[in-house]
Amino acid sequence: MYRGALQCIVSELIRQERLVAIESFSVEAPKTKALVGKLKELDIAGALIVTEEVDENLFLAARNVKGIDVRDVDGLDPVSLISYEKVLITVPALKKLEGVLA
Repeated sequence: MYRGALQCIVSELIRQERLVAIESFSVEAPKTKALVGKLKELDIAGALIVTEEVDENLFLAARNVKGIDVRDVDGLDPVSLISYEKVLITVPALKKLEGVLA
């Protein structure tokens, strides 16, 4: 993995207030409308959503939403982190990322 680059990018995202940590983020069913509604509640238009493990419902709901991508921690790379205005990350994913970067 690109540990050094990821450490720098995550630090910069925090500094720029572009990293948003949330306790959990999922959708009940693979419905785009449900995902768009949750993002609207958080006032987020475009973001990379990072979860601890692959969430199939979330992935399927996001695939038709412009400006939204879903990755698990293992699928992160420097380009994906800097390509979005916001990075929405769940707390369990953040803890897993900290372990990878340590």
